[in-house]
This record gives sequence, C-alpha cells and structure tokens, in this order.
Amino acid sequence: MKPDNDGVLPPEGQWVEAAEYGMLVAGARTTQVAALVVIGLMCALLYRYVPGWQLALWAAAVLTASVLRHEFGRRFTELESQAVRAQLEFARRYAWVWWLYGAAWVSSALLLLERLPPRLEAVCWMLVAGVCGSAVLWMSAHLKTARSFLFSTITCLAASIVLHHLFDWHAVHSEGSFWFPGLLLIFLLMLLPVASKQHRMFSSRVDLSYQNARLIYSLRQQASALQEAMRFKDRFLASAAHDLKQPVNALGIYAEWLMKEPELSPELSPKILRATTAVNALFDSMFDFVKLDAGQVKVELQQVDVQRLLSDLEAQFHPLAAERNLSLRIRPSPVQTLRTDPAILQRILGNLLTNALRYTRQGGVLLAVRREPRAVRFEVWDTGIGMPPEELSRIFGEFYKVESAGTEEGFGLGLAIVQRLTSLLGYGVSVRSRQHRGSVFTVQIPLGESGTSDRPPTPVAR
Repeated sequence: MKPDNDGVLPPEGQWVEAAEYGMLVAGARTTQVAALVVIGLMCALLYRYVPGWQLALWAAAVLTASVLRHEFGRRFTELESQAVRAQLEFARRYAWVWWLYGAAWVSSALLLLERLPPRLEAVCWMLVAGVCGSAVLWMSAHLKTARSFLFSTITCLAASIVLHHLFDWHAVHSEGSFWFPGLLLIFLLMLLPVASKQHRMFSSRVDLSYQNARLIYSLRQQASALQEAMRFKDRFLASAAHDLKQPVNALGIYAEWLMKEPELSPELSPKILRATTAVNALFDSMFDFVKLDAGQVKVELQQVDVQRLLSDLEAQFHPLAAERNLSLRIRPSPVQTLRTDPAILQRILGNLLTNALRYTRQGGVLLAVRREPRAVRFEVWDTGIGMPPEELSRIFGEFYKVESAGTEEGFGLGLAIVQRLTSLLGYGVSVRSRQHRGSVFTVQIPLGESGTSDRPPTPVAR
C-alpha cells in the first residue's frame, strides 16, 4: 500500500481497510484454479444423477460468480495506483460479489439432497465444505466480508433445504441424506469464531505494514526536506554571489581610482557611499532571512508611537527617494499608539518602501495609515512598473524578482521577509497591482477592545 497520489499518507483506518481488501484479493487469486477444478469434479460426479439443465444452470451460476470474483480482484489491483479512497469505494460498491459467490456454491444443495448414493453425496458435500472453508480463511483478512460470505452461505443453504421440502424434487435416495446439509450448517457456524481468530492474525501483519509505511513515508518526507534545503542553500549562495558582485566590484574600482587620483574624492565619495549602502542592505536582508529561517527572531511587544515610527521611516528613506528623483509622502496617522514590536514593524514597512522605490522610475511612493473598526492598515503605494495578475501569487517567494523590472538590486528576499515577519506577528499582508500603473501593499494589524493591536502568541525560538 502506497501514499495517495498527492503524496500524503491516508488516514490509518482507510489505509488498514484497503490493505485488508488487498490481502483478501491476493488470497482469492491463489484459489481460483482450485475452485475451477472443484466445479469440474462436481459436474463429473453429478451428471448421471441430476437432470442436465439443472446441472448446467448450477455450473453457470458458480462460474459466473467465479468470473465476477476474478474481475473484482483484477479491478481492485488496477486501482492500487490510485487513492485509497477510490479503492475503498470500489470494494464497498461491489461487496455483493462475495454474497453471490457463497450463495452460488451452497445452492448445490438443491442438486444433492436425496438424489445421490450416500457415499457420493458425502463426497460432494465435503467438496462444497472445502470450498466454503478455504474461502472463509482468505476472506478473514477483511472480517466484514468473511461474515457476509458466511451469512449468505448459511441463509442460502437453509433456503435450499426449505425449498426441497416445499417442492417435490423427485428424490431418489433418502437414507438420511439431510444429515449432510445439517453438518455443513454446523461447520459454517463453527467457522465464525475461526474467521475472527484468523482476522487477528491478518491484523497484526497489516498493523506492522502500516507502521512500516509510516516510517518509509516519514523518511521520504525528511529526504525531500533535506533535498529542498540543499536546493535552497545552492540558490541562496548563487543569488548572494551574483547580487553582491556588482556593488563589491564597484567599491574596488572606486578605491583604485582614489588611490591613483585622490583629487576625484568629491566625485567618488557619494558613489562609494551608495555602493556601501547597497552591500549593507544585501547583508541585512540575508541575515534577516537566516535568522527567520532558524527561528531566532523574538517578538517584544510594547506601546509604539505610530507618528514617530512614520517620521523615522521618512528620515531613513527620503534621501533614497531624492536620489532617484522620486517623491516620498508620509500621511499623518489617525492612530496614536499600537501595541506591537517596533523593530519588526519598522523592518516590514522599510522592506516595502525599499521595494516600492526600487521598482518605481517616476512619480513617487506614499505611506499611509488607515483606521478601521477592528484593524489598522499600513499601505505603501507606488507608481512603479506594477505586475500582471499571474505574478501576484509568486512575489512573496524567496529569490523572486519581477521579470519585467530590469533591475539587479537585492536578493529577491525583501517580500519573503515581509511575509514571514507579518506571520510572526500574526498580521496579514496583501497586494494589489496593475501593470505599468503601480502597486499597493497592505499590512493589516488587528485591534483589541482598547484600540491597541491584539497581542499575538509569542513565538518560541526553534
């Protein structure tokens, strides 16, 4: 038994029942030839004593039931590559096959009662009992099926005896032949506890198989996680090497120029400063992401002056906006204080502002705060390149950069960090965008009864 197509191990109850049906089918497959041999032998023993049409009718019924049994096993085996639920639905839908199989075999009582010499009749009854007994043994893998089979055989045998009494079947021999069906009834009833005991043996094998499957599934999940971690590390190192190369090379070039031509210092100093700032920003994002991935970021909640936070952000990003000939507007906040982690919130908004300024070529960026009945929304608007709808679901992924951006700045980790930090605080982040028109990123902070943000559960470092 394997995990479902989506790679998820099904619930234990479903898995165990499907495995029991699988063992039942495997047992049925091993007795198919023996059942056909018994049918031929019964026909050979009865053809001199039973009218041909009756014998042919019985043989057709038993052969039909055997073919249906075979088809059940074949179809169930084909479904092993599909979800466990599909197997169980098929097995339950066609559970009547086992009723029909048992009824077809014990309907032979209509042919045997008071028609054969006692010894020959005893042989035929033993053949029927052998078929029923062996069927119960392999059906015990799924106890419900075994009980259904026994119920159908006992019911059909009793009905056959009643029909024999109600109608004159032209008995030929009457030397106490009703002992034989009576003994078969007792034998079938005795098989009920045997089936339960046999099922417990099958269950122990199925339980062991399930535990092995869980272990294999867990190992595969761990191997998959390890492979993903290795791929992530390779992508991380490749991205870091690629994105750090440009500003570091620029610093080397500027330093060489200064060494050869010191008089260029006024012209080169701003460039050196920009390159150094770019390298620091790359390292900041890299360290933030590593700390988040390791679970080393701790939340420290306190009352935060929102207007002061906005002023600090304006002072931090106004020079960058001015350098790019962009306007940066900060709207006054309608909320005075929030209970949050100031460092993390500032990092979230800072990453959003950096992202907005990076992808805006003309126009400007707006940071606004909106008050709602149960939440406060921080919104970062830009007049940048925008994004097509198909890219919106991917922008919060690691190392993702908008293909049409035309910029090599950053690792592509800024928005991934924003999403992780907002999740850490229990906030929500969303985006709306129109290509070539701009984007708006929204961070929604829920408010408590007192007008301060609800306290999220403090995360524990992993």
